[in-house]
Amino acid sequence: MKNLATYKNDICLIAGSGLFVYEVANFLDNKNLLNQIILINENNLIKKNFKSKCKTFKIQNIEKITSFIRSKNLKKILIIGYVELPSIEKINLSIKSKLLITKDIFLNNINDQSKILKKYLSNNKLTLISQKKILKKMLVSYQDEYLHSENKKIISKLKIKKSFLKKIFSMNIAQSFILNGDRVIAMEDIFGTNDMINKIGKINSKFNNLIFVKSKKSNQIDEIDFPIIGMETLKLLVKYKFRIICLFNNNILISEKDEFLKKIRANNISLIIL
Repeated sequence: MKNLATYKNDICLIAGSGLFVYEVANFLDNKNLLNQIILINENNLIKKNFKSKCKTFKIQNIEKITSFIRSKNLKKILIIGYVELPSIEKINLSIKSKLLITKDIFLNNINDQSKILKKYLSNNKLTLISQKKILKKMLVSYQDEYLHSENKKIISKLKIKKSFLKKIFSMNIAQSFILNGDRVIAMEDIFGTNDMINKIGKINSKFNNLIFVKSKKSNQIDEIDFPIIGMETLKLLVKYKFRIICLFNNNILISEKDEFLKKIRANNISLIIL
């Protein structure tokens, strides 16, 4: 990993919505790494607390965004937060950019918008920084594991199934799923992790060994769509009496990590790191 000093006051944060964006902005600012914030989704905390460094754009005007970044003599970009990408025909692009993106579409990459965006920025001489590398302290690790004695039998079975669980994520179907013991009973869809948990939670009286599993899919890239888990998801898992959270080492960022780990222990949920 590059030393953080490499990025001193040289990062442009492209910010979507969500509390994690504000957490990351504070982290970068405290480390004297943050130069500019490009806000492309509504985020009142960013607007209020980073007025002098914040500039708002619509994602449709991506060429204006890249031109503005270059005008600031910045080359390093960190993308954090949820952004709903519009269809390609609604993005304002020059003929040159359209030709580049159209080429990717015909190469069957239309559903992999992250890779198309990464290539577009690279062609504009802008470097995407890996979320995993710059936010290393927020990564889940083996040291975070917490084993509650009541879950020993379930945990031992789960660890034996590590290769099976990894295979599911290698299929690029979903970022998270729910097990009841040995049985997969739900997988994350386009509506997201918390919607999946709520659906199962509403019928949780039918299940007594609920396990939440989350990891990076094999086709996800570290620079844009690295998976994150935070307090909102944990509160739902506590509410619906999940017994185990299973994450993969160095494959998940944890928002408000210290508070997250404290809440797991306080509610006797086992955190398994595979």
